[in-house]
Amino acid sequence: MFGISKSNIIEEGEDGKTSRNSNGPQVVISRNQTNPNMIVDGVNSIDISRESSDRFYVHYYGFTSGSLWVTADGIRELKETFLDDQKEIPNWTVSTDLPDWFPTPEWTPSPVTCEECGSDVPVTQVVTPFLSGIEDRYCRDCWYSIRKGL
Repeated sequence: MFGISKSNIIEEGEDGKTSRNSNGPQVVISRNQTNPNMIVDGVNSIDISRESSDRFYVHYYGFTSGSLWVTADGIRELKETFLDDQKEIPNWTVSTDLPDWFPTPEWTPSPVTCEECGSDVPVTQVVTPFLSGIEDRYCRDCWYSIRKGL
């Protein structure tokens, strides 16, 4: 599950509703939903917290939800699956302040340019509404103006 080897999954659980370690630092990996016309089934967000040096609680939710307890190597595998994607506009993003126990992603996406106004737009704020070979990229203000004109 999530690219984590079975040997690195300590335990699987039902929907945990909330993280068990809400006092310590958490990592949040979120689906980067840039297409306003698309509805995605599955997992939308993953919250990760550290319970000990080699036990981590992973709560995932969206259309599908549940929880896992994984090893440090499992956290590394999860990071590789979701965050080492080198697309210009990645499918998943991570919270910006990472605790020292979470492995640093190999690549950090740069802002992209709005096709309409030319401004730099963070990949978490860009809108890519059309599924053509070349994605149109808009800041939210320009997309709002274009959408009003459609």
